[in-house]
Amino acid sequence: MITLDGKHGWVISYTNKHNISGKVVEEINNGDWTFCTSIKPEWDVDKLTLNINDQGYRGGVLCRNGMHSGIFNVLWPSDDGKEWLRFIKGEIWYDTPEGETKIAVLETRVGGGGWIDIMLSYNRKEKTLVLETREELQENWNTQGVKIDGEIIDYSGSHVWIGCANAFASCPEPQFYQGHIRCLGVFNSVLTEEYRDKFYKEYKDFRGIAKYFRGHAHKRQVYNFEAMKPLAFTNFKTSTPYKAFDFSGNGNHPIIYKREWGVY
Repeated sequence: MITLDGKHGWVISYTNKHNISGKVVEEINNGDWTFCTSIKPEWDVDKLTLNINDQGYRGGVLCRNGMHSGIFNVLWPSDDGKEWLRFIKGEIWYDTPEGETKIAVLETRVGGGGWIDIMLSYNRKEKTLVLETREELQENWNTQGVKIDGEIIDYSGSHVWIGCANAFASCPEPQFYQGHIRCLGVFNSVLTEEYRDKFYKEYKDFRGIAKYFRGHAHKRQVYNFEAMKPLAFTNFKTSTPYKAFDFSGNGNHPIIYKREWGVY
């Protein structure tokens, strides 16, 4: 688990400068994809920076930069101003056949303050974006979908950000997330219900580089995700102060990033 303070994020590079990764995140530009995560956001408005016109809050959970897309948590005042409404959103930008650029948005209202399992996927052939959420102690998943009338914009060169939409100092809207994140997965496929449940059942047990290399049973457990076409996944249990271990075997290790460090 990692804790985000609303001032920094983590990043998985879209490619590898030294060609030492296996499959790279950039491959999701040409196929199906799924983002998985489990989060416990900070919902107390007094502890957050209102970054939506000083009216509401929006944090990037698992995103791609550019025209920011991915998974976000949002806090917004009700129409009567008496309460703050909590949402999980899945978003993607696309170009229509008429040449317009539009955004597809899926959202789920959040009722509690506990952990939330989230899965956002895109089926390129069917042009369908699907958002699935499950709150803590909730048995069934809440599923929403939308068919996109067009093509997803070109995200070539976009990193995958964890805990923000883009931490680079050149970005005026970093949309830093505040709260906890206990896992993430980036897959080059649309996960079936079986694989979705498999990921959320098993990710907590991945731990220890020593065990990873020593135990054949553990190696089988890690690589039994192979059919899901993983590009990166971690539970942040095996890490250094600056990097978390990628159990996909591709070497796409998430690294911590602070915008005062300059260009990545």
